[in-house]
Amino acid sequence: MNEILIVPDVHGRKFWKPALDYKGEVIFLGDYTDPYPAEGITDEDAWQNMLQIVDFKQQNPDRITLLVGNHELHYYDRKFQAGRFEKQYYEKYHDILTGEKTAGLFRLCRKIDNYLFIHAGITKGWYDLHKKDFLPLGDDLETQLNQLFVQKIVSFYEASFERGGWDNYGSPLWADIHEYDDETEPFDKDIIQIIGHTQITTEEPYVKGNIRLVDNRRLYLLADGELKHYE
Repeated sequence: MNEILIVPDVHGRKFWKPALDYKGEVIFLGDYTDPYPAEGITDEDAWQNMLQIVDFKQQNPDRITLLVGNHELHYYDRKFQAGRFEKQYYEKYHDILTGEKTAGLFRLCRKIDNYLFIHAGITKGWYDLHKKDFLPLGDDLETQLNQLFVQKIVSFYEASFERGGWDNYGSPLWADIHEYDDETEPFDKDIIQIIGHTQITTEEPYVKGNIRLVDNRRLYLLADGELKHYE
């Protein structure tokens, strides 16, 4: 496997910009929208940032992957509004995420060797509950999940009480890191999941079982099976 540059949750921030000069594969883990007001990033800042990321993908279609995060979900359909939803930007984000020319730029997950890149990760509970829906959709997990996202997006709005929801399990876009604490085994013991979604304050990734959580506003390089800071 070649080296992969990983960009965790953006939320309008600019820490991802060194990726513009990186010549290898880059995977964004989602959450481009809905900045945190306390960080001094405006919604217009986030929108312009999103446009630059989309352009980056369009200029490098074969080596840039744009995954969807939970903060993109309510711009697919406003009836599923969640935290920091910005109604004044709904149509703009909706057009990018669903429009004929740009919808294909985004996907739910990317699997490379035994690594699964996905915004919040797959819990065994959610996997067991929904596998009847996605197993018939392809020959491999990546195809199955990406097709399920296209055909039955409502499955990905599910959130557990850990995130203010009412479902038993959070979806791969909503699962909270604490949901993995209750699992006795992963959904697939051979797959290592690289995720964002739950912010951490440590300099190094949070590691638990097959989970590698990197949402700390840093770029990471996956090389030789190890996650390293990319400067």
